[in-house]
Amino acid sequence: MQWPRIGGVGLLPLASEAFTDPRFKAGYDPGTLVFIYAGACGEDHRNPIVATGLLGVARRLFAAIHKVSVTAQVHIRSRLRELNTDRYGSMTMTEAGNLCSDLGFDNWIAQHILPDGKPLPGSPVRIGERCLEVRLPIGMSCEEFEERLHQRMRNAALNDWLDTHAGKAHCAEIGRQPCEFKRLTGYGFGRSKRFSEAKEFYFFRPKTDDADRLVRIAEVIIHDYVVNGASRSASVSFKSAGQGFSENVPMID
Repeated sequence: MQWPRIGGVGLLPLASEAFTDPRFKAGYDPGTLVFIYAGACGEDHRNPIVATGLLGVARRLFAAIHKVSVTAQVHIRSRLRELNTDRYGSMTMTEAGNLCSDLGFDNWIAQHILPDGKPLPGSPVRIGERCLEVRLPIGMSCEEFEERLHQRMRNAALNDWLDTHAGKAHCAEIGRQPCEFKRLTGYGFGRSKRFSEAKEFYFFRPKTDDADRLVRIAEVIIHDYVVNGASRSASVSFKSAGQGFSENVPMID
């Protein structure tokens, strides 16, 4: 099985002098510092033989899956606590329309991101501790950067792939249904609950050349934003994590 690779098989094209070029330097004013992280969960040492959480999903699918996302919180562990509280991605929906809740999605940890190469000279991207540190240009918000990152990586998004011919064929080959793997999150608001697609799961291996592609994707996003004025007015759709559906759907534990 040839799994999708974020951004394609090779690195996105960008000249080695992209960030030392006078055009970029003249247009780039450093703004917000954000962090790209690769999250994993499911290893429970109290019950190590049970594959739960995202680890269980990956094992059942026979693929490497991680949550790749962006946060402006300096302490990434604060973001992980939020994911644990929401049990991000723990829900699936059966073909009959029943919601199922999987165990193990309350044990999120940030993985080391270890590319083989380095960011380009002068790049606003650097390799941090269990993250990539990205200094956004003034005028670009964390939310916009995250959405642009998702658009660049969408070819390797788990939920989208499950709707493709390749995804359906693979699930049939292993005797599973795509709905078993498509992830949702239930967000609580007082006494109500809203369910949303968990779109941040990708075919991604953080200690391989996938990490090099992630670095280059972040670099291309910022370079395009600074140098190509048209990209600033490009249509980018934002969707709050709390948006989704909130009908009374039967639950199956």
